[in-house]
Amino acid sequence: MQCRHWILSVAVTFCCQAMPTTAVSKENGIAHVDQEAGRQPIVDGPIADRNKGVPSQTRSFDQAPPTSTSVPQRGTMAWSSLILSRLRGIEKTPYRDETDASQILRYADLGHAHAQFVLGCMHADGLCVPQDDVEAVRWFQRAAEQDFAAAQNWLGFMYQEGRGISQDDVQAYHWFYRAAQQGLSDAQFHLADCYRRGTGTPQDEFKAVHFLRLAAQQNHEWAQFDLGWMCYERRGGAGNDVDSVNWYRRAAVAGLDSAQHNLGYMYDVGRGVEQDFIEASSWYQKAADQNHAMAQRAIGLMYRDGDGVSQDHTLAVEWFRKSAEQGYALAQESLASMYFYGRGVPQDDHEAQEWYHAAATQGERWSQQKLAWMYMVGRGVSKDEALAFYWVQQAAMQDLSWSQAELGRLYYLGQGVPLDDAEALRWFRMAAEQDNPVAQYMIGLMYSEGRGVEVDATKAIQWYRKAAKQHYALAQNNLGRGHQMGLGVEQDDSIAVHWYRQAAEQQLPIGQSNLGFMYLHGKGVEADEEAAVELFEKAAEAGEAGAITVLAQRDEFYRSRRLKRIVSMVSTIGASLALVLVMARILRRPKIKTLPTGLSGVVG
Repeated sequence: MQCRHWILSVAVTFCCQAMPTTAVSKENGIAHVDQEAGRQPIVDGPIADRNKGVPSQTRSFDQAPPTSTSVPQRGTMAWSSLILSRLRGIEKTPYRDETDASQILRYADLGHAHAQFVLGCMHADGLCVPQDDVEAVRWFQRAAEQDFAAAQNWLGFMYQEGRGISQDDVQAYHWFYRAAQQGLSDAQFHLADCYRRGTGTPQDEFKAVHFLRLAAQQNHEWAQFDLGWMCYERRGGAGNDVDSVNWYRRAAVAGLDSAQHNLGYMYDVGRGVEQDFIEASSWYQKAADQNHAMAQRAIGLMYRDGDGVSQDHTLAVEWFRKSAEQGYALAQESLASMYFYGRGVPQDDHEAQEWYHAAATQGERWSQQKLAWMYMVGRGVSKDEALAFYWVQQAAMQDLSWSQAELGRLYYLGQGVPLDDAEALRWFRMAAEQDNPVAQYMIGLMYSEGRGVEVDATKAIQWYRKAAKQHYALAQNNLGRGHQMGLGVEQDDSIAVHWYRQAAEQQLPIGQSNLGFMYLHGKGVEADEEAAVELFEKAAEAGEAGAITVLAQRDEFYRSRRLKRIVSMVSTIGASLALVLVMARILRRPKIKTLPTGLSGVVG
């Protein structure tokens, strides 16, 4: 006998919409948060270990002097003594710091452009004279006006950086151009940078490539590096990946650590060359030996993933730490991940949080997102809604879709921030544009509820469908509901069953309940009470209130039926016993003797 009537009083509850998930749920859990940047080439922009802005030193003294970090071991003024020797026309001369400085000053006062340039360098670096950028600019200016190329190059740099003179990109470009026209490779390199960035002159990547090529052909290592990057990015007609590899190789062979790293990257990912992890590791190692932070992390990634080397998490941690301690944010993030999962080191949430925080404060977006999640769930730190909101907002502004969707959720629920439907919808839309299924689902829910928008069942279905096609269980459930109820779409129980089943197979409790309802009533599927009960039981085990209620009703129904049967059986048994007693009494009554008819009188 069918017993579907025991659920009719609560069946409508199984068509309800699932509410948005929280950060600790399966849908919004760690798998969606825990990502990090992989191996990367050095790209355009400021690189801490690059320092290419300072005019380069060469073996001749026709360009810039050595910086204070690369002064020859003979003493801080050994190079000035060589300059004086050149000025005096002799090979070698004894020197003292004060004497050398005064002699260079004397030659500079006499109008010798080379001495004026050297004196400018001395003031710029504070070598044997007080460090004074204004004085440096004055002497560079005097030498530059005599068309001394190296001084023009340095003067352009001082204008570019605003050292000793007001910052002026136009003037910087002017002096770089004058020096570049004299064939000075360093000036050609800086001029190319002006064209590439559009500083002091209209942006022109083709001119940038032209001057980079001129400098690179003179073996200017950074020009070769930048030309390799322009080829990699297909900028200014520079070339392709093969050309990129060739330019990186020339700079790498010359010992430029950044070029060694990028050449390793090209082998690592197989761009411009056949992929070769061993060759990649070799070039990474050369750069890492020069304490190149990005190369150190790249080696750590190879040990972590077992690419080109035997997988070794302990060595991976060692290389990540070397890079992280130099302040490289991506290495700090990688090291944090190793602590978080206990790979190569004992698992330590607090240590993981410290390294994620270090990377996050440098603007590393994946670390900001992970840190937000840790504050949401209290992992390695105490739960803190304010800090969770701060970090998820930082990551969301850097276009991470999970954080955008999560920020929308916080505004939707008013969790840690005032409830704001308009702001919630704004962030959901930003995440939905990146095909984030949670955000797509939430926009559908807002159209269903009329929050921040007019109620529109059709648009709600459209958004549910987008998320459902990405296997998002809550959206599959609500899409099933729409087809079951005919909300925003044609009513069709069979399609409703399809989407409920999709959600149920992902262990969504409300999807299991709704599918159970369809089996129970034979809607869109053949009625099957046993299958329905099995689904309700699964949902109830997960705490789904409606399923618990239905099963309780079912139990009460069958308990009532059993009680009625027992009462009926007792009544039947009682009646049977009464009949037996009556029969027994009848059988126990004494029998009466009677005389034959017609006999009378006394026998005597």
